[in-house]
Amino acid sequence: MARVESISTQDRNPYSVFGSISKGVVGGAVLGYVAKNALPLQNSEKNGAYYQGLAKVKEDAKLTKGIVIDEIRNLENKTPAQDVFLKAVDAEKAAGADANATKRAFNMHKLIKEAGLDENGIKELRSIIAQVNEKAKVSARYYIKGYNSAVKNMKRPTIAFVTIGAVAGFFGGLIHNVLSGRKEA
Repeated sequence: MARVESISTQDRNPYSVFGSISKGVVGGAVLGYVAKNALPLQNSEKNGAYYQGLAKVKEDAKLTKGIVIDEIRNLENKTPAQDVFLKAVDAEKAAGADANATKRAFNMHKLIKEAGLDENGIKELRSIIAQVNEKAKVSARYYIKGYNSAVKNMKRPTIAFVTIGAVAGFFGGLIHNVLSGRKEA
């Protein structure tokens, strides 16, 4: 004959199940909030009116270049490399936006030849160009990061990301309870 065991009459703690579920909900909500800002912008978000301000970023990068160029222009004693750089900038402004890269390179080569720059002068010229471009890139990155952050805050509702994260955390905690073999109600 089979032996029949009675159901355990131990006191069950109704809150023991909710521990992992509540941790899952809170953790999911936090991850949802982090995901709102961590996920990169989608193309659909970049097409909106909020993101059209990036043309301003390019203008600001040019202003940054202009500030550095003006600092060089205002030096009393310029090196030959600085003179060549300023002449190249002036020549590029005169050529306008339709000057292609080949024409600019030819003009730079011509200016270097006319100035008679030696190896150290050419290194200095390259260093000046690199510094000016790097300052513009840093400025552009700073503004782009700001625009991306603003677009994320305007187009991505926080409550949606937090709710989705909390729901996912709830189901994660529930699945954890089921898989861990908890039989509490």
